[in-house]
Amino acid sequence: MQHGGKRILVIDLGGTNLRAAFADPSANELFDVQKIKLDCIDEFYNIVDELIKKYPGTEDLVVSVAGPKNGNSITMTNRNWKIVSSDVRERYGLRSCHLLNDWEAIAYSLSSLKEDDLRILKKGQFVGLNDIPKFVIGPGTGLGAALYSRVRNIEHVNPTELGNTQTSVNHYLKIFGIEDSSSFEILEDVLSGPGISKVSEIFLNESLTPEEILVRAKEGDNVCTDLIQKYIQCFAVLSSESALSYNCHGGIFLVGSFMRGLESFINDQIFAKQFIGKRKQIHADFLNGIPVFLVKRESTPLYGNLNYFKSTIES
Repeated sequence: MQHGGKRILVIDLGGTNLRAAFADPSANELFDVQKIKLDCIDEFYNIVDELIKKYPGTEDLVVSVAGPKNGNSITMTNRNWKIVSSDVRERYGLRSCHLLNDWEAIAYSLSSLKEDDLRILKKGQFVGLNDIPKFVIGPGTGLGAALYSRVRNIEHVNPTELGNTQTSVNHYLKIFGIEDSSSFEILEDVLSGPGISKVSEIFLNESLTPEEILVRAKEGDNVCTDLIQKYIQCFAVLSSESALSYNCHGGIFLVGSFMRGLESFINDQIFAKQFIGKRKQIHADFLNGIPVFLVKRESTPLYGNLNYFKSTIES
């Protein structure tokens, strides 16, 4: 399938914001990156219309959406919005419209990352594209995760619903010293943006956004600093559990704006120690070989959308 160098539009539709950019399929870079707040699904269609009109000749669209994919549609997890790829394609007269789960898109961005895009939190064995599988995970409106592999030079991504699992909630509440778990039913009730706000309310008796918690921690607030350190510990443990669960020789990649905001608080040696934890020697030896990275690049879902589109051309 040849697209003749036409521009493609890539969009990441989140719970509160839409991010969009354009790209040339023959290149690996985005241009005209935008962040737009939206309150209803009609605004999504209006924005898409305006973007397509801005660059006549746009024929292809890739949209990543915060929700599980069901055939050619995605219903958002935190809003009752449903996107159907065939409807969008026909509405704008596009050649193609692809839908991806948001964490599926983030995983597809891995092959485009450069050394400068990564901070090594824990060293492991050499990591290349063929060192697989890899696992991407991070907090946002929920807790997202996806498994990435590459077989015969073909990328495969399996998004998960890890954030909606229940079995390990008490384990992470224990790290914070919370005994009453009645308000925390699933994992993302603890390990997400809203989750840390919920946790902070127990200790501060006030509701703070994740960004406000970070600001107070940077200003020296002891309670907020302690919350941030325990939050990082939770992700060290979760990274370890994910590595064991999915046999991730290729490494764990922590992604998202809030994870990037935590960077200055992360001590690599402490993180590595928390990642190994108290394990049987055979499992400790396995974990010693697993690297963990903080992804510093912004707009990873948009880059993932672009990479996914290019892979459909090549296949």
